[in-house]
Amino acid sequence: MSEDAVTLELRESTAPGPRWRSGARVPDRQAGREAPRLQVEVLESIHDIAAPTWDALVGNAAVTRTHAYLAAVEDAAIAGCRHFYLLVRDAAGGLVAHACVYQLDTDFAQLMPAPVRRLAAWVRRRWPGVLAARVTECGSPLVAGTSLSVADGCSRHAVMGAIETAMRGIARRTGSTLLVLRDFEAADCAEYDFLRTRGYKRVCNLPLARIEVRWPSYDAYLAAMRGRYRKDLRRRLRRAARDGRTVARRSEFAGDAPRWAAQAAYVVAGTRGFKRETVNAAYYANMARLPAAARTLLTLERNGRPLAHGLVLADAEHTVATFFGREPGNASGEWFQLMDAVVADAIARGSRRVELGLGSYEAKALFGAELVPLYVYTCSTRRWLNAIIRLVPDLMRRDTRARHRVFRAERDRADDRT
Repeated sequence: MSEDAVTLELRESTAPGPRWRSGARVPDRQAGREAPRLQVEVLESIHDIAAPTWDALVGNAAVTRTHAYLAAVEDAAIAGCRHFYLLVRDAAGGLVAHACVYQLDTDFAQLMPAPVRRLAAWVRRRWPGVLAARVTECGSPLVAGTSLSVADGCSRHAVMGAIETAMRGIARRTGSTLLVLRDFEAADCAEYDFLRTRGYKRVCNLPLARIEVRWPSYDAYLAAMRGRYRKDLRRRLRRAARDGRTVARRSEFAGDAPRWAAQAAYVVAGTRGFKRETVNAAYYANMARLPAAARTLLTLERNGRPLAHGLVLADAEHTVATFFGREPGNASGEWFQLMDAVVADAIARGSRRVELGLGSYEAKALFGAELVPLYVYTCSTRRWLNAIIRLVPDLMRRDTRARHRVFRAERDRADDRT
């Protein structure tokens, strides 16, 4: 981080707004010594810190941790969400890390077997809060991924310890009973498993569907597919073309924000499984404020009428598919056609990875997506509830083995050339 960024942050710290401070001395077991004292400042709006100061730690390969993205989500005022921004400073006052934390009322009965859900519905007639909690969560809002950004050379172990301590303070002040830190890949867990000594349980989140891009063009991507998958994809696309459906790319889409929100709500209403945040029209309007290179709305149209859409975010290394929506009625391959456009655009953009989010794994596997395990650390502020959490099975765990051999091995491609 540059000296200019540090100086700007020290000036910014005098700006008005709700702020809390806490200190945390965290044992750095990996180094075998105690880490320097870290101070955590808690802001209640991303607008209380200047964008260049925040983004200096984010870099150019994490669009969902940028100031612009977080401001768009916060300003959308999605029902029930309350946001906090944790600034971690060293002894000299320099900004060495930050994270986004938010609170949301969560219904955990959705994760339970059907008999338990029915029992919970009956019990809630008298005790409405059964199997529900106000969660204080450290993660990227509305998308999979961690919200933690750390300066080079700074101990992630120490930073996480300071953030976890600050989260306990937030939970205590606001009456939240459950702490969650997500989404960490397997390689990260060695740094953060010390949270288990603080009462946390490590569990699985749903895995992330990801395509590692290794093709110079979309044609090369198709050529790398085994025949049956390539033929299936082309057949679906030909059927869409005969139906008169085409994909358009909109850089300006705020004017139709209510339409996109209604399409997304229709899909969420028909989705089975775990559901939490539902985006609103303000979310789409605010996403249109991001830099043009960072957001695109793909729309599936017939005769100029948008039948479905998918919102896509991008940075220097990633293309991130976020929310999909469509008009009411029977599905007719809209999602599949839009997903193909996401992959094609990512390859053309030069993205290193395409992140397709959680769920719908069978369909995403047909595009070559692999499932990346994500891990969550969770702990209750109530000792008796924490004891129960330890007994609950890992409800989000999924088999992450490859579902399909979509791409040919190098040997197969050599055989084709001979």
